[in-house]
Amino acid sequence: ERERRERHRRHSAPLQQPSTMANQLLASAGNVVKSMNLSLLSSPPPSTEESGQDICYLGPNGESDSHHVIHCKDLPEGLREMVGSWYIHPDRHVVEYIAFVTISSIIIRTLLPTLSKYPAKKAFNLNPPLFMKIATLFIYVCQIAYKVNGYPGKVLFMAMPCNILWTMWTALCFLPLKTQTKHIMYQIIIPYTILSVVAVAAPDLSGLDLPLEVPFFFIIHIALIAYPIYFLLSGRISVIPSGDDGLVLNFLKWWILACAYFALFYFGVAVPLSVVFGINVNYMLSPPPAPADMFMSGPNFRLQSTLCCAAAFFFFQFVVTATAVFGRTMGKSTSSASKKKS
Repeated sequence: ERERRERHRRHSAPLQQPSTMANQLLASAGNVVKSMNLSLLSSPPPSTEESGQDICYLGPNGESDSHHVIHCKDLPEGLREMVGSWYIHPDRHVVEYIAFVTISSIIIRTLLPTLSKYPAKKAFNLNPPLFMKIATLFIYVCQIAYKVNGYPGKVLFMAMPCNILWTMWTALCFLPLKTQTKHIMYQIIIPYTILSVVAVAAPDLSGLDLPLEVPFFFIIHIALIAYPIYFLLSGRISVIPSGDDGLVLNFLKWWILACAYFALFYFGVAVPLSVVFGINVNYMLSPPPAPADMFMSGPNFRLQSTLCCAAAFFFFQFVVTATAVFGRTMGKSTSSASKKKS
């Protein structure tokens, strides 16, 4: 009986070993991630003071005594609502980082060579006009000024989606980019514009405490909606393919590419920045406060948010594409009718 048990143990041990090793590696990676910022709490602090001694950060090495912790009431104005935490377990951060960065990178590398080419003879159409360059420069400088003069770490919020859009527009206005690079940027800006629409319709004004920062918020988001509309209506860019791809395939390529770049940046860049600096950039460490958390909460909230963003990108790109197709069809019908009359 003893020999039989020993044989069973030897045969069963190798089957368990890979899983055990994987768990150990994941736990080790999670410990490394957690060591990046030991001052984070296991959950976000309350958004309003409850005890009079609410803690927002532990000590530099995770100390919890009163001499080392940072109380929420001692934080600069506007920072409390943006405090990061280990709402998502460090192990989960590792898994999602590897998964999203890997999948997004593969998608981007696969799609880029297959995208439609912008006609070289029309490359000048992709250059923003002078009035747009002036407006973009003014807005971008003001954005940076607001962030630099806010609470410590506020400059990290230049990584928010709409601020990234302004960075893209600034690059399009002032950097010597290749024609195809500009073409790709314009095409993925279109689905991202839904984020500006949402920002205007349901604004999150937390942390906007400097003079005129709230009206500036609405001005820059309305401008982000107006910019692509101008380029589309002026015919400088189009969502209707001019190459060999059909309408549906072209639509899907740009939508998937936009989703991949978005996931790559926010899981690959924004999350590490949030962890290191202890600030909840774009709600990548914990979901926004009520009422939004009624719909997105728990360990899967980032997956839920990712799916919602992908659906929003799809919807907005579909609306723009359908409008463009309808406009072209009506234009052809009007032209044909005019020729018949003449």
